[in-house]
Amino acid sequence: MTRLIVIGARKTGTSLALVRAALERQLPVTVISGPNDLLHGVFPPEVETVNLDTEATVVVGWLRSRYPDPGRQLRVTTANDVYARLAAQVAEQLGLPGPDAGAVARSVSKANQKELLAASGLPTSQFAVGVLTDLPALWDRLGALRFPVVVKPAEGSASHGVKRCADANEARRHAEVLAEELRTNQRTGLTDRVIVEEFLEGEEYCVEYFDGRYVGAMRKLKRRGEGFLERGYTSELDLDDTALQRLIDAGTQATRSAGLSWGPVHLDCIVRDGVPYIIELNPRIAGSFICDIVRDGYGFDIVAALLDKLQGRRVAVPETFAPRSYAHVEFLLSSDPLPWDFSVAGELRNADLHITYGPQRLVHRERRAYIYVRRVFQPTAEKRPHEEAVA
Repeated sequence: MTRLIVIGARKTGTSLALVRAALERQLPVTVISGPNDLLHGVFPPEVETVNLDTEATVVVGWLRSRYPDPGRQLRVTTANDVYARLAAQVAEQLGLPGPDAGAVARSVSKANQKELLAASGLPTSQFAVGVLTDLPALWDRLGALRFPVVVKPAEGSASHGVKRCADANEARRHAEVLAEELRTNQRTGLTDRVIVEEFLEGEEYCVEYFDGRYVGAMRKLKRRGEGFLERGYTSELDLDDTALQRLIDAGTQATRSAGLSWGPVHLDCIVRDGVPYIIELNPRIAGSFICDIVRDGYGFDIVAALLDKLQGRRVAVPETFAPRSYAHVEFLLSSDPLPWDFSVAGELRNADLHITYGPQRLVHRERRAYIYVRRVFQPTAEKRPHEEAVA
């Protein structure tokens, strides 16, 4: 029987959905994470949870010792961008289906992404790249940038360490904080490289692709401030057809240029005056209810499609443009009033609307709970003018 190996997971969202969907298919599941990840009790008891050093040779050796015929017995994926490179390397070394390991390794570095986007002629903010172990060399490059800027690690997850800085002094102080964290913290995913890029005003969007084809977009809601904390996501795009098409085309070109034509890819973009600027490209399945919004707003189930692809089944990616149904998630944060919270999960439903809610304790994202609202997907909804033109 085929076993799903999830290298890198979280205790919420897509990780839970991916494991649950695999179990519903009668697939046994093993979750492999780093020594500092705390996933005990997160998944059902039948799910094997293992902590290993995050080196491909270590993980491959452990899997080969347990499963002598990995080509027939195993399928490997990830639900955590910190582990995207490792999962792709393990799959490649075991001869298993998955994205191109070299393309993933290049893409997980935000510094490499910025250089790729610039070389491809895609709009992106001006930037400088440095290393935390030689910050004076980075200071010399800041003079060419306009402030405010965004300072962030070249690799990382969930906006950890990402901050908008008003001037050079603030940028220096934040880079020094990151350098100290690198020296003292063994958290998986910390790297030496750091990016300073010009801050772009505009609405932020997530754009999702599968096998190189667009499957949906949503607008990102953020809390005010310098930390870019997620407030939620909505299928209500507030874009005209021309701006949406530009957003789709830019993402398609970026995924193609990066060589990411296998499975799910997640992009973050800023739209400014109708022009899309790609901020980040993530070679993995998206989290934070994004897959739910694509499923409920556009009718494409990314989780199911990924499992189908891993199991060798044909995946039909539909032509899509604007959302056909409403889906929206709102996160309740530690800065919200205390009564804005849920101690237990629940749902409300009628013929038109389905609301689910519940606790979701994520300290590093300052998250306490969520509310997810959706209408039943309507595949026969009236087409937009753009869709009628291409039908």
